[in-house]
Amino acid sequence: MTSTNSEDLTSQYAQLIKQEDDYVNQLVTCNKLILDAMDIIAKQAGVLDMETVKQAAYHLHAMEQDLNRKLFKVRLEKSILANQMSQSI
Repeated sequence: MTSTNSEDLTSQYAQLIKQEDDYVNQLVTCNKLILDAMDIIAKQAGVLDMETVKQAAYHLHAMEQDLNRKLFKVRLEKSILANQMSQSI
């Protein structure tokens, strides 16, 4: 491989690392929100509209699943790219 291709692979890998970090940070935030929501439900369920509470919790869970899918895709792409980079040496 030429150095330009090697530089391109390195640049792509760096972008994937940034995306991975972003998704991990978003997942941490999402998980904190889910835990906070569960705590609020446990403490205040009697005074809240349960249908609204359930819908909000389901939306948080769906967001968490979406972020996990995105993170998986980035990690898969990163692994494939790492293999390509190791073969270009």
